Amino acid sequence: MPLTLICLIALIFSVWYVPFRFKRLGTLKRSLPLGAIAAALLAAYIILLAKGFYLANNLAAAWSYNALGLFFVFWIYLFFLLLITNLLALLIKKLPGKHAAYSAIVISLALVVFGFFKALSFSVTEIEIAVPKLTQEVTIVHIPDVHLGAQRGEGRVIKIVETINSLNPDIVVYNGDIADSNIALSPKIFEHFKKVKAKQYFTTGNHEFYIDTEKLLKLVEQASIKILRSEMVETNGLQLIGLEYMNADRQTYDAHMVNNLTIEEELPKITRSPSLPTILVHHSPVGLKYVSIGKIDLILSGHTHAGQFFPGTLIIPFRFPMYKGKYQIGPTTLLVSQGAGTFGPWMRLGTFNEIQLVRLIPQK
Repeated sequence: MPLTLICLIALIFSVWYVPFRFKRLGTLKRSLPLGAIAAALLAAYIILLAKGFYLANNLAAAWSYNALGLFFVFWIYLFFLLLITNLLALLIKKLPGKHAAYSAIVISLALVVFGFFKALSFSVTEIEIAVPKLTQEVTIVHIPDVHLGAQRGEGRVIKIVETINSLNPDIVVYNGDIADSNIALSPKIFEHFKKVKAKQYFTTGNHEFYIDTEKLLKLVEQASIKILRSEMVETNGLQLIGLEYMNADRQTYDAHMVNNLTIEEELPKITRSPSLPTILVHHSPVGLKYVSIGKIDLILSGHTHAGQFFPGTLIIPFRFPMYKGKYQIGPTTLLVSQGAGTFGPWMRLGTFNEIQLVRLIPQK
């Protein structure tokens, strides 16, 4: 909560500072119009981000949301660059000229354009993990955070399905946030998942609860994907537990709380055999101490997007200390994906859209 407040204060300050700097640099005669326009656009985006776009069911609303998101990032970068040039000017005791303002605009725009095009594609990351009690190699394709909706639709699903089949996994896990707005809730989009030639499982993320949840779950089931809502299945010589999106415990703050469930209370309720390896799938990398106590061999998570773009890449470790890649927590391995899609601004900078191919091998 304090971090969110700090970011909001910085954003409000930027609405005054950017026009003020342009005026001082001689590129603006009056700073008020630019500040007022920026404030209106930023406020509109935050309102849409908070609650509006989830219910979007037309392309006009979706593209308005995306355009505002890209402006939001452009403004942040412009703010940072103007701050940096001002600090440098103070250090070298020389006032920057108009070129500083124009350079800041060009660089900010270039970063946004680069990040936008980077967000259009995804890469496959291969990870090998040795698992105790496993008797045969098992391959899992792990795909959290697809975020079908305002930014991605049928074309992205077709590409994901083609990639999955080319990897020839034993199991596919869609680990939450498969969709983030009602515009994606179409049988035409979800029917492509039926073409996957592997066992498919789905667990809920927080975004599933911001839209028409029941309609989404029905579409997932119709696509031949088994939904795991705080339950376990035995498959390919291992126990696969899929947890509903939930908080770690009743003391930990979660800005995305969608129910009263906690890992501390729900995980012990799931009975499992000590002779088989156990894989836990939960959208968010939280409650790790309870998972470790629960003798889980591997946790698959997403949710963090690894910060998605600068400056989020600097902020995310304060919210999630384990936010990207592979970690070891005692006997438990944690694997956090950067996510197969984007949320908010349609861009990536310092991260990439990721599908993970996890090769589980018997531990020697």
